[in-house]
Amino acid sequence: MITGIFSRKGKIMEAIKLPKKYRDICEEIKNGSYESLAKLDAFEEKFPHQNLAVRAGAEFFDRKYEEAVSHTLLLMPFWDEWYYSNVANEYMMAMCFAAKKIGREAEVSLALQEEQSRLMEVEEEKCLKGSCQRYNYCEILLNYMQQDILPKSRSKNYQPPKVPKTASELIAEGKLNPEKDFDKMKLLNLLFMKGSPEDTVDYYERIKDLNLGELYYEQACICYRYLGQKDKVLEVIERWAKSKLWDVASPTQVRPMSFFMYPLCMNIWRMKRV
Repeated sequence: MITGIFSRKGKIMEAIKLPKKYRDICEEIKNGSYESLAKLDAFEEKFPHQNLAVRAGAEFFDRKYEEAVSHTLLLMPFWDEWYYSNVANEYMMAMCFAAKKIGREAEVSLALQEEQSRLMEVEEEKCLKGSCQRYNYCEILLNYMQQDILPKSRSKNYQPPKVPKTASELIAEGKLNPEKDFDKMKLLNLLFMKGSPEDTVDYYERIKDLNLGELYYEQACICYRYLGQKDKVLEVIERWAKSKLWDVASPTQVRPMSFFMYPLCMNIWRMKRV
C-alpha cells in the first residue's frame, strides 16, 4: 500500500488496496446491478469509507442528493485512502453541485474550509506554496459555492474562429500523419481550437471508435451543442459513459463521477439517464 498524509488524529493514513471480491461487486454495480449494492454490507467493517463512496456515486446519479451529500460529507477526512486525487475532486464537485440543488451550501462550504484547515495542518509548506492540489481545488469549489463560477468553463464561452482552418490545412501545419491514431486525435483537438464546429464533429464521427479521452468527448459535446444538435450531444455522452474512462482510478467509481467536472455534461445528462 502507498502511504498517504497524516490524518486528523496524527496517524498515518494509507491508500487502501481493495480485494478482488470487492472489486467484482463494484464491477457488477457499474454494469447496472443495483441488487449488488447489498453485497457491500459484508465489507462495512473493513471498508466503510469505500462503501460510502460506492453508495454516494449511485445516489448522485439517481438524484438522491440529500443522501449523496450526507455520505460525501462523511468521506471528507478520508480522501487519502484513494490512490488518485481525481476521486476526491470529482466527489467534492458533485457534492457542491448537489448542495446547490437542495440548499445545503453553508454546510458543504464549512466542510471544504475544514478540509483546507486539515491540509494546512499536515502539509503547511505545500499549501502555502500553492502546490497542494486538493487545497487549491477546495478554494475553487468555495468560489463555486459563493459565486456560482464553475471550475471548468470551456463550453460557456466557446466561439469558433472567424476564419476557421480546414483539416487539410491543419494536417500540413502540424505535419500530422492521418494514418496514426495519435495524430488523428491531435487533429481533432486542432479542429476544435482552429477549425469550424461542423468540421470538428464530422471528424469526431470518423474517429469516434478510437480510444478517445475525456477531452475529445467534451469537445464533441460543445460543438454539437453550439450547432443545436441536442440528440447528438446525448449520443456523445452515452458513448463517453460506456467507455468507462472514469473507472481507471478506483473500483469504487461505479458511476461516471467525472461528468460533474464538466459543466456541459453535468447539465445535459439530466435530460436522459446515461
